[in-house]
Amino acid sequence: MPVEAAKFILRLLRLFAAKVFMKPDDFESRLQRQPLRQMPPAWRAEILAAAREAQAPVHASRITHHSWLSTFNHQLSTLFWPHPKAWAGLAAVWIAIIALNLSARDTAPVLAEKSAPPSPEVIVELKKQQRMFAELVGSREPLDVDRPRIFVPKPRGERVEILTA
Repeated sequence: MPVEAAKFILRLLRLFAAKVFMKPDDFESRLQRQPLRQMPPAWRAEILAAAREAQAPVHASRITHHSWLSTFNHQLSTLFWPHPKAWAGLAAVWIAIIALNLSARDTAPVLAEKSAPPSPEVIVELKKQQRMFAELVGSREPLDVDRPRIFVPKPRGERVEILTA
């Protein structure tokens, strides 16, 4: 019994492989050999009746309410449809304007130039201006620029060992 089942499975696999790995030319030749059958007249009548029913005008009771977005889309399409060439021309003009705008841009990379430190005369003049501004505003406190910096020694993390002999 197991031998017959194995033979049956082997035969099924061969048929399946023949169908799956069939060349397109083989399929076409088999298709040409198939006889053409006529459609049953009852089916033809049903199909034509369904087509006529689908072509019939829609009654008011069958009208469905559309969403706001669908209505807006319909209104835009009715606005744009009468003159599609005019809208295409307008779109072409806008594309040309954008292309000209992009091509007119300066694409050279801007590099930051290293500026020279200000001269001592410029520093003195800036300090004078700051003092004048402070006097005008009414501030009597000296600015941070004018205050002398006080050196406060900070502790160091290193230990210094003094070796005495």
